[in-house]
Parts: sequence; C-alpha cells; structure tokens
Amino acid sequence: MHPAGSFFVVQVTIEIPDELASQLGGEREQIAEAIRRGLAQPLCSESALAEEVIQFLGHGPDAEEIISFRPSAESVQRAEHLLKKNREGTLSPGERAEIGEICAWNRLFALIKAQARLHLQGASE
Repeated sequence: MHPAGSFFVVQVTIEIPDELASQLGGEREQIAEAIRRGLAQPLCSESALAEEVIQFLGHGPDAEEIISFRPSAESVQRAEHLLKKNREGTLSPGERAEIGEICAWNRLFALIKAQARLHLQGASE
C-alpha cells in the first residue's frame, strides 16, 4: 500500500498517428492531466439530452425541423440544475461528465443548425 499523496509508476504504450505524435512534443504534463480528467469521468454517461438528440436525428428531420428543434423542459431544467451546482462548486464527477456531455451536444447541434440555415438560405436563392 502506498502512503497518502504518493504514487506508483505505470508504463502505458499508446500507438498514435505520426502527425499527432509530432504535435505532442514535450507536453507530458498536459497529457497526464488529460488522462486524469478522463479517468475521473464515468465510461458511459449518456444524458437525457443526448438521447433526445439521437432520437430526433434518427427520424431524419428536414432542415426546418432541425432549426426549430428545442430540448425538452426536463432536459433544460437538468442543465440549469447542473449549472447551478457548477457555480456552487458542488458537482460530483458524474455530474461533471454529464455537464461536459451536454455542452458537447449543444456545440454539435449549434453547428448542425447553422448548416441547416445555410442549406435553407442556399435553396431560397
């Protein structure tokens, strides 16, 4: 057993593409921090919002439906609750992963909506 605050060394070999390896250079501490953050998150944390978006996209919406899509009131309330807990500094690791996932879906869907707007704009010209 290791005393509190100590650590043990584990060697891990990861194969990555050459172009990515050249970007890493001497970034060992940043890589270690990324691994620490990844280990702190549950392996599967699908939020209700993720499920809503997947179901919505699964039915093949047209551009107008994509633009008008809004998450359910329950998903909005959950996001607001997590944001409040984040401001208070009381998020659990699972909640931190969930809010990260919600943010990622929000960014992705904003890009999809922007593309749908461009598609509609191009079709009307």
